[in-house]
Amino acid sequence: MVAQFVLTVVGSVFISTLGFVGFVYITTIAGGRDQREFVIIYRQVEQRESVELEGRPVERRSYRTEAQPQTSRWALIIPPLLINNALIGGVLSVFAVRYTGHYAGPVYRMSTDIRRALAGESGVRIQLRSGDELKELAQRLNALLDALDLAESRVRHD
Repeated sequence: MVAQFVLTVVGSVFISTLGFVGFVYITTIAGGRDQREFVIIYRQVEQRESVELEGRPVERRSYRTEAQPQTSRWALIIPPLLINNALIGGVLSVFAVRYTGHYAGPVYRMSTDIRRALAGESGVRIQLRSGDELKELAQRLNALLDALDLAESRVRHD
């Protein structure tokens, strides 16, 4: 159950990433105009030099603008998008494992204990860990197991 949930989350992120990359690839092959548009990024560069002003050394700052090599819009968008999807997939996987374990473990233990009771073992009780969910259900199942044990003991004594 845990593995299925984690695979669903990671698979969803992977499929959405694959879909976006596929869209970019198909538009490139189809000669989409987006692939021929380029972006030029300008960067401000600070220059410092020491000069003397009225006999005192002073630092003079000046700024100039440099154009970076042109790049496509997709080259700017795709790497952060892929990193973002990888991080989201990782974080969701951690939460998925953590929280589904609080449900999958109790369900497994309850199923195992019910099988033992159905096999005729008496005194079976469902014990959950402190952080597990479904405690109310486990209490009700324990009450049912108590009632079954009591009914069985009455049948044996009669």
